[in-house]
Amino acid sequence: MRFLVLAAAGFVGLSALTACKGEDETMAKGSTTCDPATFEFLVGQDKSALEGVTVPEMVRVMAENSPATMDFHQNRLNVVHDEAGKILKVTCG
Repeated sequence: MRFLVLAAAGFVGLSALTACKGEDETMAKGSTTCDPATFEFLVGQDKSALEGVTVPEMVRVMAENSPATMDFHQNRLNVVHDEAGKILKVTCG
């Protein structure tokens, strides 16, 4: 259920970026494909830094010790944060 909420939030974020394109021609950070190096700039920032970042269709944001499914999705971005919401790592899978 959490995945559906995150996916919907990502879609809304991408829609908002598309709507603003005519107003601001600056390039958004991130990518629609999952490459950890592309999202490395998020490490050390608050998880709210994901807002406005171009992300793949599948995104999983979770606390450091949260249980997670072990299924592998090559294009899923995993964002792991600590209790304070600081992003610790980004991975794909």
